[in-house]
Amino acid sequence: MNIKTETRNNNEAPIIENLSITWNSISLSITPNPFYPVTTITENGTGKEWYRGNGGNVTINNLTRNRMYSWEVVGLDPIIGQTKSFMLNFSTLDRKKPTPVDYWDYYDLKPSSVSFFWHGGTVDGGTAKYEIKRDAVLLDTPLRPPYIDTTPAEGRNHTYCIRTFDDELSFSDPVCVEVYFEDLTKPTDPTNLVTSSLALTLSWEESYDSSGTIRYLIDQGIGNDLGTTVETQFAVDHLEADKRYEFGVTAEDPTGHKSNRVMVHYPPLGVPFKGKR
Repeated sequence: MNIKTETRNNNEAPIIENLSITWNSISLSITPNPFYPVTTITENGTGKEWYRGNGGNVTINNLTRNRMYSWEVVGLDPIIGQTKSFMLNFSTLDRKKPTPVDYWDYYDLKPSSVSFFWHGGTVDGGTAKYEIKRDAVLLDTPLRPPYIDTTPAEGRNHTYCIRTFDDELSFSDPVCVEVYFEDLTKPTDPTNLVTSSLALTLSWEESYDSSGTIRYLIDQGIGNDLGTTVETQFAVDHLEADKRYEFGVTAEDPTGHKSNRVMVHYPPLGVPFKGKR
């Protein structure tokens, strides 16, 4: 952009030329009026003085991006006064959106940790930082690789995404990778296993496993399987009176890891059969 006055008298404003505008700064060349060697640049409407000096090459920083400015430019002499004003109207640019990384992948995969490396990703201002999320949950905002996640869950897929962002919290599009973690841990044992009646219902508290999916193997003594369920109850019928039963429940995850077998007796041990003392 070129702004220049070809002729002027003693009361005319300084000459402004070679104007360059970015998202947060403006650079310009000022040729002061020889009778008014000091140039001032004041924002119209607010009275904020952005520059006062004797001309030359001037760069003004810390402007707001994507904003319209209106400045009044005058020459100034402490004794003579000031020249006619010159209005300089311009808009700063909008900062470009950060670019995503061009490489994002994992290495050194273990059941309880994984490492990541990346490169690329640029910002239009400030220093590039990176946002790393696992399953849409923020993990960290590192400045550079590598990154190590030490808290994944076994026996499931995790989705890891990275975004580049700048000092104004403008983000790039995400780049994602899916990582499967081997399941090496058996589920916790069922607890509080009880019976309810001869046409009885077994019930217990839910087991835990990081894979999130558990089924329960029900038996009426080792080798006498009754069935499986994903619930925490199991109905048993066709029981005989005056007979003691042993029932077992074992939790199993999708990879075949099994908890310890938890047992319950009916009637409970130490309780006599009905009608017998």
